[in-house]
Amino acid sequence: NKDMTKKITAPVEEKDFILSFITSTLDFCKQNKKGVLTALGILVLAAVIGYAYSTHVKNVTEKSWASYYAAQVQVLGGNQEEGFKQIDALNAAFPGSAAAQYAQLFKGDMLYASENFAQAADVYKPLTTAANESVYTVASLSLAASQQAAKDYKAAAEEMNKFISKNPKSFALPQAYFTLAMSQELAGNKTEALNAYKHLAENYAKTYFGSVAKDKMKELQK
Repeated sequence: NKDMTKKITAPVEEKDFILSFITSTLDFCKQNKKGVLTALGILVLAAVIGYAYSTHVKNVTEKSWASYYAAQVQVLGGNQEEGFKQIDALNAAFPGSAAAQYAQLFKGDMLYASENFAQAADVYKPLTTAANESVYTVASLSLAASQQAAKDYKAAAEEMNKFISKNPKSFALPQAYFTLAMSQELAGNKTEALNAYKHLAENYAKTYFGSVAKDKMKELQK
């Protein structure tokens, strides 16, 4: 029976193929021993470098966050000047790191809270180019708020228009439109302010900003 022959010979042929592959591999290793050892050495070296790099990244991350925590303790403990020095040192030692960026946001917030609005804006501004979306978003909104508080309404409106155009699906759009509307209103640009408030009322009616926008529209239309 031909079918029976196939069923019997197939496993034998498969075993012969595997044995042949193993034999040829061993022959290749014997003939190219130096090359094989070199390849293995490269793999081992790559693994060691990879481990060393990951360990380095972990150490840097731990040190940077520890520095941020220490700076926070100084600021919140009443020693703002020393805390700010530590934050700036952290930024210099670990530029672009998450800890450094969040430390700068914290510094900006402290300056804003103490009504040093222009200084706060100077701290937030470099963070508006951050690759970290959360840092970028908070920095952009905070920069506009600081400019608005410093009575630089034009700059605040421009910052929010730029943010809105670049981030049409951002979760922070209601706040961005509200800051834009307020800046236009405070600058005396009634039409631009009404347009921004109207957009809020129509598209974000269920949010806090949409609700306030309705009242603002009534005030401006009196």
